Amino acid sequence: MKPDRGDPSAAVCIIGAGPRGTSILERVAANAPEILGDREFAIHLVDPFPPGSGRTWRTAQSELLWMNSAAEQVTMFPDSSVRCAGPAHPGPTTGRWLAENGRGPLHDGHYASRPAQGRYLQEFFRGVRTRMPPNLRLHVHRATAVDVRHAGTEHQCVVLDASHRPVPAAQLVLAQGHTDVVTTAPRGLTRIGPGRADEDGLDRIPTGAPVVVRGLGLVFIDCLLLLTEGRGGRFVRSRPDGRLSYRPCGREPLLYAGSRRGVPPYPKPAYTLNSPCPPLRYLTPEMCRDRLRRPGFDFDRDLWEPALLELRWAYYHELFTAHPDRTRMDWASFATQYERFAGNDDRAAKLVRAAVPDPDDHFDPDRLTAPLTGHRSPDPLVLQYRVRAHLRDSVRRRREPRHSAHVAVIRALGAVGGVLGDLYNAGELPPRAAAVALRRFSVGAFLSSGPPPLRMEQLIALSEAGVVTFTGPDTTVAAAEDEAVFRASSPHVRATYTARILLDAHLPEPDLARTADPLLRRLLASGRISEATAPDATGSPRPTGALRVRDGHPVDATGRTHDTWYVAGPEQFPHAGTDAGFFRRNDEIARAVLGRAAA
Repeated sequence: MKPDRGDPSAAVCIIGAGPRGTSILERVAANAPEILGDREFAIHLVDPFPPGSGRTWRTAQSELLWMNSAAEQVTMFPDSSVRCAGPAHPGPTTGRWLAENGRGPLHDGHYASRPAQGRYLQEFFRGVRTRMPPNLRLHVHRATAVDVRHAGTEHQCVVLDASHRPVPAAQLVLAQGHTDVVTTAPRGLTRIGPGRADEDGLDRIPTGAPVVVRGLGLVFIDCLLLLTEGRGGRFVRSRPDGRLSYRPCGREPLLYAGSRRGVPPYPKPAYTLNSPCPPLRYLTPEMCRDRLRRPGFDFDRDLWEPALLELRWAYYHELFTAHPDRTRMDWASFATQYERFAGNDDRAAKLVRAAVPDPDDHFDPDRLTAPLTGHRSPDPLVLQYRVRAHLRDSVRRRREPRHSAHVAVIRALGAVGGVLGDLYNAGELPPRAAAVALRRFSVGAFLSSGPPPLRMEQLIALSEAGVVTFTGPDTTVAAAEDEAVFRASSPHVRATYTARILLDAHLPEPDLARTADPLLRRLLASGRISEATAPDATGSPRPTGALRVRDGHPVDATGRTHDTWYVAGPEQFPHAGTDAGFFRRNDEIARAVLGRAAA
């Protein structure tokens, strides 16, 4: 007998219809014939924004906002490289789909706008819906989930806002992506963010107003373009040296921008590696599991040090195999000696000096990750010249293939991060180690998650035009309520910058206590979910702001696991042909949902 259409035991509710939720929907549809046969099953997809694109990739936003990954690499279709139990469903990358359908140009040669990516995602959703087996019933709810009634029982249902009826579903997938946090500002001051670039919020910044900016990452770049070119300014390449210059429109604010490192992340590379990435040899999953079982396990000693060895190995493999003219021995000879000296920093450094004559070709993680280290002049004008020089050098390195060894490091970081991510998702990496890993791997975002090179050239032009002033490394921002201003200063620069407007130009850290998501807020208040903790320096548990998860399921305040609830956190877009963990995890969730329904 087919279940009644309102029977929650034969239904799942996916909260979030962006890329993650839509991919899980595709995996449910792909695996259903094998696991469910012809039994009926209902899927409820809940999001106030259009399915596929969700909020971040909505098609109505400015075309000035670009993707951060090359369109020819990004895909929503799991191909044969993905090691998962479900079937592969290959399809076009964003770049190929845009080229075949004429749905948008590629900027700086490789990057689609966010609205164009949104059109690709919406088309992907439509294709999934069209090809869905007839025994699967999809219900799309353009609404916001606000509560769960009868959690964990056969009568469980998801409560929606406004006048929408509750959704009966025995299983729940949390795929909201990056959620906002509730923030406040002292009286008389304005605070925008943290969060993605908000066009309406940025419109509140008056012409010529000084603005203190906290963060130099991708959100900063997005805000920068909306506040300059978005207001009528123009970038022109008319100088004899080929550099960009900026022609103001007169409506720009004055931006005083700083961060911990004092410089933006490196731009994306404009080329790909010709040589294959060497397989992992120092940080394999088996080695990680062995070290995790050791008494007195320490992440920095037991996992981070071999991770650095992995990065060095990838760097020199690319340098020796792709640019042998810049070395004094062949790769096989170097590799044999390097492995012998891998645990001896002095011997390894001596080998590198003998084999690689140009010090600029040596792998220097400190120079890569902290480029302003050693800056001594407190003169703020000198700092501007220093940062611009660094930005020009970073653009040159990411546009000239002779520096491809730096790109090999990015690829190795992705491989190492994938190993640790799989261990975390499997519950094998303890919370304290996971917290250290996230802090350590922030260097990965700094090296690999920057904007397209053209965006960095535009930033240089805006700095030269006086629209952007860099405040220096280790910039701190404090509110002086007696003067009704925000103050930004760096201990390395003799200058203080003040403004009545603070732009927090970064995505918020996870913070369940201040989340703006009404569902998470309600579930936390009622104890049906809980906040993860990690030991502090004294060993005492400290709230991390993140959702407490066990084996992919949320844990309530009593320590009980919601076995029928699944957590699918935000991830970067998967790249074609890379066995992306994004697809593997989505396939696992889909098969678990279907398996429980079949049982």
